[in-house]
Amino acid sequence: MDQRLQNMRIALTHDYWVRVRGGERVFLALTRMFPQADLYVLAQRRAALVSFPADRQPRASFLRRIPFSGRFYRELLPLYPLAARSLDLRGYDLVISSSSGFCHAAPTDGLSVCYCHTPLRYAWQEYDATLASQRFPPARAALATVLDRVRRADYAAAQRVGAYIANSRTTQARVKQFYGRESVVVYPFIDTTRFSPAAGAPPSAPAPASGGYYMLLSALLPYKRVDLAVMACQRLGRRLMIVGEGPERARLERLAGPDTHFLPHVDDATLARLYAGCDAFLQCGREDFGIASLEAQACGRPVIAFGEGGALETVAPGVSGLYFHEQNLDAVIEALQTFDPRAWDSRAIRAHAERFDEAHFADRMRQALGEAVARGAGVAQSEAQGESQGIRRQEGRA
Repeated sequence: MDQRLQNMRIALTHDYWVRVRGGERVFLALTRMFPQADLYVLAQRRAALVSFPADRQPRASFLRRIPFSGRFYRELLPLYPLAARSLDLRGYDLVISSSSGFCHAAPTDGLSVCYCHTPLRYAWQEYDATLASQRFPPARAALATVLDRVRRADYAAAQRVGAYIANSRTTQARVKQFYGRESVVVYPFIDTTRFSPAAGAPPSAPAPASGGYYMLLSALLPYKRVDLAVMACQRLGRRLMIVGEGPERARLERLAGPDTHFLPHVDDATLARLYAGCDAFLQCGREDFGIASLEAQACGRPVIAFGEGGALETVAPGVSGLYFHEQNLDAVIEALQTFDPRAWDSRAIRAHAERFDEAHFADRMRQALGEAVARGAGVAQSEAQGESQGIRRQEGRA
């Protein structure tokens, strides 16, 4: 590790610690990279804290004192800018935020580096859709007021960040569009030991026989477009396994046929078996990156993905999956009809996924952080020299 990083006093921050998904796994990787760092989160659910050792629990903002804040964390949107500012991180040399919303706004007098999973979705790229979801005009007007206030606070916070690291080229473009900031890309990672073609057998073992079903793992939210997968499989009579939970579940169940099964919670071993046994993994939303699809690829299974966003960086067409290019039902149906699960080489798919392991992530993060620290030191030295020269000029005039 860069000696400067090793000797720094470091704080790590994350937005919502309510369940362990891709962004949370990135944060856990950062805690392994920097065992000396102090940990902070804005909101937390007690059950999810088992991810941390007992002697290294993260400190939470004042939101922890609100009853059921971990369960209803989305409803606390207006409070998050204040919660971020309440984490006073002055005194640290380096603050690394793992952010998809707010924690990059925590005040610090050291260098602030934001690993951005995406700029706050509801306030930026999904702004119009978020307002349209409120059909009652007074509620829509109130929400617009909240979102506009959040956007102003978020933009101001982004200008105070010393350096941005984006999790994909898609996020990099959003950081530039919404914040006017440049960034470098460091891809997240998947656990290639936990996910393998034989779901626990050595990676060189052949893939098991297909289970004759498609699957997806996703938060059940409107922008994920799980409804396209549900309706396409219902129309074609294909089996579909959906792993995930969210406010869209009731609507999706109404759309689903008898061969669609909802699995809100599965353990790691079951998830690996589901990946390894499926005909293909379906990704119908425009993902910022797409960790779940990479986990399926690590298990040797191809991906059928909407050909925009993170899929362009995680799915190798013709090697580990295929794209459909219109985000509508007809396009998904056509992709399913033309897809042949026997035509794919599980070892080639696995080899593609191995490019996204944790070791690659850690190496790239150390490099990106080291460069950010060096730039920060250079800026500080330049400012100090400028101040010194200004003082000498003033003394010369005296």
